[in-house]
Amino acid sequence: MGLLTSAALGPLAIAVAVFLLLVDLLHRRKFWAARFPPGPMPLPLLGNLLQMDFQNTLCYFDKLRHRFGDVFSLQVAWTPVVVLNGLEAVREALVYHSEDTADRPPTPIYEHLGFGPRSQGLFLARYGSAWREQRRFSLSTLRNFGLGKKSLEQWVTEEASCLCAAFADQAGRPFSPSDLLNKAVSNVIASLTFGRRFEYDDSRLRQLIDAVQQGLEEDSGFLREALNSIPVLLRIPGLADKVFSGQKALVILLDELVREHRMTRDPTQPPRDLTDVFLDEVEKAKGNPESSFNDENLLMVTADLFVAGMVSTSATLAWALLLMILHPDVQRRVQQEIDEVLGLAQRPQIGDQTRMPFTMAVIHEVSACMLSARQHGQGQVRRGLEPTHPARARVGDGSRGQGRPVSSEPPVRWSRQTETLHGVLDKPVHRDRWQCGPVWAVSHLALPWGQRRC
Repeated sequence: MGLLTSAALGPLAIAVAVFLLLVDLLHRRKFWAARFPPGPMPLPLLGNLLQMDFQNTLCYFDKLRHRFGDVFSLQVAWTPVVVLNGLEAVREALVYHSEDTADRPPTPIYEHLGFGPRSQGLFLARYGSAWREQRRFSLSTLRNFGLGKKSLEQWVTEEASCLCAAFADQAGRPFSPSDLLNKAVSNVIASLTFGRRFEYDDSRLRQLIDAVQQGLEEDSGFLREALNSIPVLLRIPGLADKVFSGQKALVILLDELVREHRMTRDPTQPPRDLTDVFLDEVEKAKGNPESSFNDENLLMVTADLFVAGMVSTSATLAWALLLMILHPDVQRRVQQEIDEVLGLAQRPQIGDQTRMPFTMAVIHEVSACMLSARQHGQGQVRRGLEPTHPARARVGDGSRGQGRPVSSEPPVRWSRQTETLHGVLDKPVHRDRWQCGPVWAVSHLALPWGQRRC
């Protein structure tokens, strides 16, 4: 059998290209019939991957929002994606159709970390029994170990004292607080999950934070989307570990902490933290292949708590510092209320919230400002919903629970636009809310809607 000549390579390349275009055409036909919302024209095979700005996704979405409306669609390779923008569209999807938008899209790129049918963690778990089991376990365990109770208050206030001392060590020199905020928040999470804290100069804490930050950088970009959309590429030996080295390092570090935890665990004593309780559940679930309590899922759950908890909380604190600097009048009013309620020596407690309405309003508004700059969520439709009209860009027909079924489970991404700190607190309608008590502006809380609300 002879080698292919240059003259034969041309027709062969054309034949392969035509074949791929036909496969792409046949694959997209079912999405055309589904009447997806409008969006930019996709390219064959790659869809809109080459057009997307992965360095500034929210800015790219905002440009498409002005062009196509609050609801538009994209093609990520062969995966159709519907993007929701604005409070009204997001509320309609996550509240009025909460059951339909509660799922999460498949993520084959995490399988090399141990992600599987019974080890999906919390935040990326498919909507089903495993997710319900882990959500119920995590909420009850964190509540028992101090979520809203005195023990958590002690951890937080003690860590806050360490953080203030670290700030004071700067002796008035300019510095970025982000690294110290990450360390403080990570220590609170470590106290809940492993019953321990790290000194700020501990090399292990540094490695943990670096792995989380590198993993988040790896979780965005063209290569990540391409590998997730074309998972056959993940079969290339060593590719996943190289592309997602930060995420792999995080799992390895957490595995070391869990193994050390096992060595000091005494089953005859009450559990010390979330990891101990999870290990107790693993022992109870032995012999049950359908249970989500296993060693692999323990790593996924703790990784979720570290990544989600550290990033969101430290970012909110950083925004709080910035906004207090930019709004000294608001800072003075917050300080005045703190001094009136707590004095100079008393440490804050959860029960003090009811007596500090303005401070609570500012905390919620800081969260809103942080979300308006950063928030970007992702879910998957379990039963499709059809916009009533592309120009109106609505998710359903405007009435609760009535969406017409369409397509084949497209992933849904959403973003939220909110107001600035001064703009909300100075408006009489909002001022009435914080003057009346601690319950204030639930629409400004992070992901407060739907089945997957945090």
